[in-house]
Amino acid sequence: MRISKALELFLAEKKISGFTQKTLDFYHDSAGALVRFVQEAEGDVEADALQEWIAPFFLAAQERGTTSTTRHTYWRGIKTFTRFLDAEGYTQKAIRLPKVASSQTAVRPLSTDQIRAVLGAFDTSTFRGLRNQTLVRLLFDTGLRLQEACGVTTLDVDLHEGYLLVRHGKGQKERSVPFGKKTRKALWAYLKQRERYARPQYKELFITEEGTPFSARGVQMMFKRLRKRVQMEGIRLSPHTARHSFALHYIEAGGDPFSLQRILGHTTQAMTARYVNMARSNVKSQHEKFSVGNDI
Repeated sequence: MRISKALELFLAEKKISGFTQKTLDFYHDSAGALVRFVQEAEGDVEADALQEWIAPFFLAAQERGTTSTTRHTYWRGIKTFTRFLDAEGYTQKAIRLPKVASSQTAVRPLSTDQIRAVLGAFDTSTFRGLRNQTLVRLLFDTGLRLQEACGVTTLDVDLHEGYLLVRHGKGQKERSVPFGKKTRKALWAYLKQRERYARPQYKELFITEEGTPFSARGVQMMFKRLRKRVQMEGIRLSPHTARHSFALHYIEAGGDPFSLQRILGHTTQAMTARYVNMARSNVKSQHEKFSVGNDI
């Protein structure tokens, strides 16, 4: 089978299996990069010929100056693609991949004072400012992913109990995510204003002034403008930063990693364990500053 057809079938299988568009784009960009690399050099070769192109592909990526994180992203997608080829019998032998290490970039969460400064940067006398502050507060209070926050509908919000129903990942799995009293108050104030702009056909919680859903792209642009207003050295303010900040503060405040895993929607404890380790390092730093043992 030719590699172009193999990639087409691979992406179709992922789509039929219920993967999100974001995941499909990831596979198109990562596994597709390998296929395009081979096609540019040799044409539409048979899938069995891919093995000899694996090392040249990663070497070329390294020589272009791509980061180790980018190369590891390629590796993850290509690994899934080659496993698909082997499972479907499109290759006579399983394709071997080299080890591609991923650099563990340090998570730079915001402090409580920095979060307050961010929330204070909005003009809540306008609908846009109120919406944006409510959304940012929700991200810091729940650790939602960007796409999850954009997908929440008004029907998913339980103000009485203080929970959101969130859908995520393959098959749109559901989980309940709690939020605090201040977020509840902010949501209530926002929902009252939302009624003035909402169109009945749209149920998304966060909408534009035109009454249409506030898209992930729109949220990213909002954060871009926010970064210019609230400049914080060494921190890239983004929805993902808010998620990291929530997780780390949750652990440092005494939250257990198992409940954090459920709140964040992680399938394994691997990422949650990272926050636990970070919290321990922060505790060590605080101990060195304030422990009486340093003065006796």
